[in-house]
Amino acid sequence: MSQAGDIPSLSSEAPGRNDETRRLPPGLREPLLRVEGLRTWFPVKKGVLRRTVGHVRAVDGVDLRVLRGQTLALVGESGCGKTTVGRSILRLVAPTAGRVLFEGKDLVSLPEAELRPIRRHIQMVFQDPMTSLDPRLRVRDIVAEGMEVFGIGANDADRTERVAALLAKVQLSPDHLRRFPHQFSGGQRQRIGIARALAVEPKLLICDEAVSALDVSIQAQILNLLGQLRDELGLTYLFITHDLSVVRYLADDVAVMYLGQIVENAPTGRLFADPQHPYTQGLLAAVPSVDPLERRVKVKVLGDVPSPEHPPAGCRFHTRCPKAFERCPVEEPALFAVPGGVSRCFLNDPPTFSER
Repeated sequence: MSQAGDIPSLSSEAPGRNDETRRLPPGLREPLLRVEGLRTWFPVKKGVLRRTVGHVRAVDGVDLRVLRGQTLALVGESGCGKTTVGRSILRLVAPTAGRVLFEGKDLVSLPEAELRPIRRHIQMVFQDPMTSLDPRLRVRDIVAEGMEVFGIGANDADRTERVAALLAKVQLSPDHLRRFPHQFSGGQRQRIGIARALAVEPKLLICDEAVSALDVSIQAQILNLLGQLRDELGLTYLFITHDLSVVRYLADDVAVMYLGQIVENAPTGRLFADPQHPYTQGLLAAVPSVDPLERRVKVKVLGDVPSPEHPPAGCRFHTRCPKAFERCPVEEPALFAVPGGVSRCFLNDPPTFSER
């Protein structure tokens, strides 16, 4: 399997991006986050003695690189492991193997005492804004909690002023300070969640399906807000989603995940214009469009997702792939270089392509 350092430099001009980071030459852009060979397996226990009889391979050898100031989208069907990747980066679940390098420090091997101050710089925006906010706390205390933990602000009055400023930044009224989460709409609650993440002045935001629970019109507002905050504060995003229309708007690069592995990684524009992996082609073909120029030849993804406890031998997608051939069930493909990115498909292996 290719290591993260082997992935070619990925660059594109995503819609709405016009900041200094994007204009730097690729060699001068600094990776803020590198994920190398990340594995997160969950034991399957059975019997009276609860013996381990197998493992659910939720994440099985993931390599990612997120440049400073960049938005990387991690996409795939439900159950592919993308949320577990985000939680493993933060060590909300314990990785089984691999490295997570944030500004050069391996978060997987750090003791808890050294990991805690780094967590200030990596924050998460969760999918459900209702269940991720403590219903017993008022908005002021929800947002200020992280400040108190990390010693931000001179005193309670100073923290209250900071919270009011953050609410204004996420387009809420400072009058909302004394309200409880149940008194807000879903979009407003998600803005509170974003303000809570920003309260500790992070460098990286992991957005886990941050707009999937919202109405379409509210999704657009939250996406606009995230784009503004990214450019204004110099944030870096790992944006986890299944919605490719969201990806096209917000992301610079896209990593497509299937059954615990990255199957394609490329700049957003290139991936939408010329997807290389059959799974990516199937995902894009399923996106509805009213524009006849954007309607694609349908690539049908067959059957259901196999169990991550017993993934297929060879290429994990071959049981559902309309382009599978004799090599696919036998060998596991590496990440092959394609124009602008990588693809885990034997059709992108030059010798295989020339033979066929």
